[in-house]
Amino acid sequence: MTSSAPEKYSGAIIVLHWLGALLIIGLLIVGSLLEDMTGATKMQLLAFHYYAGLATGVLFLARLVFFFINARPAADPAWPKWQATASKAVEGLLYLLPLIMVASGMIAMLAFGLGDYVQSGDYEGYQAAHRVWPMLVHSLTANLLIAALGLHVVAALYHHFVQKDQIFNRITFRKA
Repeated sequence: MTSSAPEKYSGAIIVLHWLGALLIIGLLIVGSLLEDMTGATKMQLLAFHYYAGLATGVLFLARLVFFFINARPAADPAWPKWQATASKAVEGLLYLLPLIMVASGMIAMLAFGLGDYVQSGDYEGYQAAHRVWPMLVHSLTANLLIAALGLHVVAALYHHFVQKDQIFNRITFRKA
């Protein structure tokens, strides 16, 4: 590691990371449940999903601010170039994809009027109107996010249990 790079992420980044992880995983689960739901229950859960998604967007914007103003640990210089590149690519996706999901959800709700159906609980109106391009982007992005999260988790587990290189500890409050 370079001498100017910290050993660990800041406390704020650690909190935002784990809070974001919980919100994203929860929203992905709720989004998956919504696919098979109907009626008033779907509309109530959709309203929750919408507001939780907005909160997640705010959290990720805050995280981006901290990303640019806080020093971050450097990649391990012993990593092969492909591994450092893959790490940066997945990290970028884990910042970008949630923001695309928030933006596409907001566009669908505001620009295409789906929020009016959700607020009024009009299930039939929502069903008739919800197949708009932002919702297709939202769905595709959810699948990409699941793949990126899967890679991230597998890499974290690999580093923690196989490599035992303390990489995982950089994003926890645990001592190295």
